[in-house]
Amino acid sequence: MPSTYKHVLIPVDSSAQAAAAFNEAVNIAQRHTATLTALYVVDDSAYHAPALDPVLNELLDAEASHANADMRDRQRFVATTTVPQFKAEVAYGNPKRTIADYAKQHSDIDLIVLGATGKDSPHRVAVGSTTSYVVDHAPCNVIVIR
Repeated sequence: MPSTYKHVLIPVDSSAQAAAAFNEAVNIAQRHTATLTALYVVDDSAYHAPALDPVLNELLDAEASHANADMRDRQRFVATTTVPQFKAEVAYGNPKRTIADYAKQHSDIDLIVLGATGKDSPHRVAVGSTTSYVVDHAPCNVIVIR
């Protein structure tokens, strides 16, 4: 474990677990004077069809709009802290793959903080499939928050 983290990635969604993980990531970024990047992945994996139905497009647009509003709220919150730099990103794709790929593409990320389960976990399980995948495929340390 590095003595100091330089860049922390926090994947977020609208779950209580993600909110707890976000608060912990902010605390870690403050303690380490690290850059903090929040990544909201709009899960479009259910919408891959040759010709998307207009209703499905509306659902994706609504989720993207929610994601952007969520990120603006997080940006306002982080502005009240001592985190030196905050980035908010919205991406589309399969969340578990997108999170791991994002960390691989941004080699300066040295820590991922994420909730044990997310909004798509209908049952409280020990660790959700997204979290498990990220732990197994991340190129850096991962802290799981319960």
